[in-house]
Amino acid sequence: MVHRFHGFLSALSARVSPVVSVLAIGAGVAALVGWNWHVEVLRRGLAGAVSMNPVTALLFILAGICLALHGRPFSGARGLWAQGLALVVMGVGGWRLLAYGVEGMGRLDQWFFADQLAGDLPGRVNEMSPNAALGFVLLGLGLLVMNWTTRRGFRPTEVCALLLNLLSFLALLGYLYEVPWLYGVVTFIPMALPTAAVFLLLSAGLLFARRDRGWMRLILSSSPGGVLVRQLFPLLVPALVLLGWLRLAGERRGLFVAEMGTTLYTIVAILLVGGLIWWSARTLHHTDKARRQAEHFFTLSMDMLCIADREGKLRRINPAFAETLGLTMEEMLGRSFLEFIHPEDREKTEREAEQVILGQPTRVFENRYCCRDGTYRWFWWQAQFYEDDGLIFATGRDVTEQKRAQREFRLLNEALHERATQLDASNQELEAFSYSVSHDLRAPLRGISGFAQALEERAKGMLDETSQSYLLRVRRAADRMGYLIDDLLKLSRLTRTEMRLEAVDLTGQALGILTQLKQRDAERQVEWRVQGGMTLQADPALMQVLMENLLENAWKFTSKNPQAQIVVEMSVGESGEKICHVRDNGVGFDMRYASKLFGAFQRLHSMVEFPGTGIGLATVQRVVRRHGGRVWADSEMNVGTTFSFVV
Repeated sequence: MVHRFHGFLSALSARVSPVVSVLAIGAGVAALVGWNWHVEVLRRGLAGAVSMNPVTALLFILAGICLALHGRPFSGARGLWAQGLALVVMGVGGWRLLAYGVEGMGRLDQWFFADQLAGDLPGRVNEMSPNAALGFVLLGLGLLVMNWTTRRGFRPTEVCALLLNLLSFLALLGYLYEVPWLYGVVTFIPMALPTAAVFLLLSAGLLFARRDRGWMRLILSSSPGGVLVRQLFPLLVPALVLLGWLRLAGERRGLFVAEMGTTLYTIVAILLVGGLIWWSARTLHHTDKARRQAEHFFTLSMDMLCIADREGKLRRINPAFAETLGLTMEEMLGRSFLEFIHPEDREKTEREAEQVILGQPTRVFENRYCCRDGTYRWFWWQAQFYEDDGLIFATGRDVTEQKRAQREFRLLNEALHERATQLDASNQELEAFSYSVSHDLRAPLRGISGFAQALEERAKGMLDETSQSYLLRVRRAADRMGYLIDDLLKLSRLTRTEMRLEAVDLTGQALGILTQLKQRDAERQVEWRVQGGMTLQADPALMQVLMENLLENAWKFTSKNPQAQIVVEMSVGESGEKICHVRDNGVGFDMRYASKLFGAFQRLHSMVEFPGTGIGLATVQRVVRRHGGRVWADSEMNVGTTFSFVV
């Protein structure tokens, strides 16, 4: 709210000087129109009062133009025009002021409408009053040195504006209180009412033209002093003026004597000033309370807070900043923040600080600071420069651990990339191996099987029983080798197959596979039960491979049981996940060897009892892992086995 009001006040104050310049020009033009067309109200303001001198009106027009020129970029021809107009205003006013004390000097204020000037007042010629001439000297000088500021911050224009304000204010009070000596000098012609009003406006225009410097910078700031001035002056001055008018009006009308008027004025003034002081004190108390609360946040903040001047010297820091570096606040205050920065980061930090001072706030800037023990810590900064105070306000955060984590993550990512490259190379080698298996190994197998068959046909009846047995073993071994090659190829392809997730009908897959198994082994009496409506979000092709291996496994290991049973069903786990089960009442296995169950070429039963390659369950595990799931088995010897999986 405070910053919003301060922004509104700043925007409003920026309009004062341009508006004053327009009003001054308008007042001067109106007075000249009044002289030219005999419009009394335009040149006098009040009936019977002194008229604004035409030269005074002309000087107001020139001063208004000069003030308007000062409100824009001040350089080149514009600056020369402004300086020239200021010299004219000051010169004419000074000349007329000297003419009051030096005999024989030309009267510049009689250049226009001389006939009307002679008869404007009974027995007197209208001329520029001495206090008006002094006002133009002050006004012209203030405009001339508008941009001058000493090293200590003194601005001559502000003194000129203050004196001009006092001069015009006294004249206006004289007209309000009907006290001629306030707007006239001895026996000379008094200052006109419109002249006093325009001077008062122009004194404000002088101050607001450079509102970012000197007194106006303080008055318009959000500091306690600025708040106090803005609260007291707009209320106190008009109230005291009104109070004085009421006192004089009461005395003149005989409502009370002078002593009583003075007493009443004093009492009311004390009450009024006391009330305003109390109100201001209450406001300052709340402001100070808010400041102290902000001070607590400044002290307690775990982030680093600091304030530095234009040269980079640390004017204030919070304890967290010093503690992070392992230093004391006394060791850091008064020194440039560049002294604590890593040598490699000083140049970029200095450039960033220059940009901040030019009005470009820092959003995210990082650099390294040196700690007492010689180590460096990474900080992230946000900073902004406040012209009113001439200070840089910055907040920082220690991101050393984040930078370390980022570095570790980068190294991990590089290692992962290297690992992925190695894996890609391994996959390429696996592709080459698969090609070798499918082509180079199959050719000898086909030769062995073919020659064994040819030998059997050619030597039929010539071989004894033992030789025929040997020949049969050769052919069976070749066939088993072919099956093993097929299973290995299927297993290797599982890792290369691109997955396509969709809703899979497990019920349909299970029924289809069991039907095919029954058709291949029609003599078997197997009872199966498949739960209806089982669906999973998975890859359909891979789930087909998984179900084929599990159901073929169940079919095979129930072959010794004349009342074989196979059950496929689904349940819901504690965490809401779907668990699929394939149960059988086959021979089972010893759970002590469960860890070997899903390894390639691992067999818990002999080839004579239950033929196979030992690849099926390894294939099941690989399919489940590709889906990010898990698979396990529960079994009891001669009772049965249950395979369960989650994908």
